Amino acid sequence: MKRVKLSIASLVCAQLVATNSNAQLALEEIVVTAQKREQSLQDVPSAVSAIPAESVRDFLSAGENIRALAGRVPSLQIESSNGRQSPRFYIRGLGNYDFDVNATQPVSLIFDEVALENSVLKSLPLFDIARVEVLKGPQGTLFGRSTTAGVVKVDSVAPSQEQEGYVKLGYGSRETLSAEAAFGGALSDSVSARGSFKYLDRGAWIDNTFNGPGDDFGSFDEFAYRLQLLVNPNDRFSALFKVHGFKQDGDQPQLFYANAFTPGVEGLRPGFDVERASHDQLLSGFTLDHFGGSAKIEYDLSETLKLTSITAYDSLDSFSQADIDGGIQGGPEAIGQLGGQAFFSVSSGDGLSDHSQLTQELRLSGEAGNVFYQAGIYYLDEDITVDSADFDNSGARTQLTQAVQGTQSFAVFGQIDVALNEATSVTAGLRYTDDEKDLEVVPGPGSFAPAATIEASDDYVNWELAVNHNLSDDWSAYARAATASRGPVTLGRFGFTSQAETEEITSFEVGFKADLFDGRARWNSAIYTYSIDDQQLTATGGTGNTNELLNAAKVDGAGFETEFEMLVSENLRFSVNLSYNDTEIKDPNLNTELCSSNPSCTSLDPIVDTFQGFFGTVNLVSVDGNPLPRAPEWLTNFSINYEHPIQSGKIYAQTDWNYRSDSNIFLYESVEFVAESRVIGGVRLGYKNQDESLDIALIGRNITDEIVAEGALDFLNQTAFVNEPAFWGVEFSKKF
Repeated sequence: MKRVKLSIASLVCAQLVATNSNAQLALEEIVVTAQKREQSLQDVPSAVSAIPAESVRDFLSAGENIRALAGRVPSLQIESSNGRQSPRFYIRGLGNYDFDVNATQPVSLIFDEVALENSVLKSLPLFDIARVEVLKGPQGTLFGRSTTAGVVKVDSVAPSQEQEGYVKLGYGSRETLSAEAAFGGALSDSVSARGSFKYLDRGAWIDNTFNGPGDDFGSFDEFAYRLQLLVNPNDRFSALFKVHGFKQDGDQPQLFYANAFTPGVEGLRPGFDVERASHDQLLSGFTLDHFGGSAKIEYDLSETLKLTSITAYDSLDSFSQADIDGGIQGGPEAIGQLGGQAFFSVSSGDGLSDHSQLTQELRLSGEAGNVFYQAGIYYLDEDITVDSADFDNSGARTQLTQAVQGTQSFAVFGQIDVALNEATSVTAGLRYTDDEKDLEVVPGPGSFAPAATIEASDDYVNWELAVNHNLSDDWSAYARAATASRGPVTLGRFGFTSQAETEEITSFEVGFKADLFDGRARWNSAIYTYSIDDQQLTATGGTGNTNELLNAAKVDGAGFETEFEMLVSENLRFSVNLSYNDTEIKDPNLNTELCSSNPSCTSLDPIVDTFQGFFGTVNLVSVDGNPLPRAPEWLTNFSINYEHPIQSGKIYAQTDWNYRSDSNIFLYESVEFVAESRVIGGVRLGYKNQDESLDIALIGRNITDEIVAEGALDFLNQTAFVNEPAFWGVEFSKKF
């Protein structure tokens, strides 16, 4: 390993010497909209990371979805127990591992300047993307509710007067076929349009041992589209209209593997095979049907004052049904047996039979001398109906319980940026939010749940204060203090109602940003600390297939982040980033149920009480002092790209490697239920012609075929779900 490091270092040094006299060689400037206006990344007084469009393309080239961005920038983690639906985002160790489809997350996904509230909405595919920005730390002033951890901000390519587009085709492992295209240009001197779509299809590749050999599971198909129209009649007015949609069908939302862990041992048991499952419920599947639209209108009231209005509406229907126990029903002999489930089976499903989200943002922004300011109002109205159902092994529904939920949120916000002199600026912001939420449990056919209602409301104020100072032309330093809140939340899955009060985070961070080697390198770093009052947590599983909302009295966190990128020569570029995040629950009265009693897991937490449950003795454990679930301490990502010119164009090779340390899966800590550490590597080998309009490549993802436990279910047995196996494929793209 040391020899590899030395050889890479030697290559970098050699290239530095060879290109030292080339003053024109420099990294391109990264422009972000983290403060709702275009700025250089180096000028934003907070920790922001950007993922370029080409990198997004590479990470998704194996048929992956947005989860493939996990760990690509410091402190960002993404996972899901619902497979390709309902991704869950974590930043600096803060997230929500609740699998409910109406769960509220502390990371907001902003897609084309519209906050997507529901976790199922966050499933929208990425294609024809201009950039992805990750805003780390509380963003309560400009982006509002549910941003205590941060924001993932995605911007698609907008229409322009230039006629251009692309087509991309791919084929690879597990009969994965992908097609993507976009085309746009001028319809007239004042009107531009752009249309884009993405299609993805995968064949079955997992053998179900229940019904004999053969490929039974793993297939899905997805189709998404986006149509945009930009009207720009003069220099003062523009209107961007968008409609978009997404359809998805598949045979398994998530593959569960019964008793994939050995009791008392961390890691998947010997003999585990990702291509062999044991499900005695054969009618599982998932569907999603989404449609939405938005209108962004900008009008310059004067040379220094702009009015912006963003109106958006989204609706969807979805349902996911799976063999939750992940095993074949048997008697006592099935206890602890890989692929076995003792005594009875569990198959359940959840979805949104009715969903709508309406948002409206109206803001004024302007400049006056050395001052930039913006102020606005924001409104959210969301109505959803959650269907929770149980099924027998024949696929017949045995009961249905609905939870009808409404959320209304109104906010007023403002931010001001004052340049005190040429070197120093101060940014301050304030936001007032009023949230109202109501939930009603509606028992359906076969349901034993009692009718119930919950009403919750709160209003709160968030603020931020940041100072940025240019130490030189190439170095700047900043300090930032900020708060954000996640308003009250409610749950009612299968009639088990619970609620949690508003959480509030107070965060402090300092950092620096530097351009090095005459602009050929960029180095940004930050250290931070935060404290959360009444953090909303979820106790999942336990002795039943339910969730319970909790408030932790206090949670503390601290860490650092650093990222370095360098253009060593015209042909060689590399980047590396690293983050460390430490979290701790501080609540001596916060207890949760250990895993179900049949079989029990090996607790690392003190048992504070025992009582009899439906399946046997239940242990109650204290989680005081535990780290947050799904919060790995270490994340790092390394990538290197080398191009070699030839007469007709260039050949290139690039590789990226991503490391994540382990983390506990649930609030409690046990030997078995650990999201294991892992290293995932990717490679791309290809050819581009002279103007780079043609790209033909061999691609590989998880090229070492490392399979680890990504998550688990704990209410019946030691069931696991795992990461994607190795993928190899080819890709062809043509720009025009």
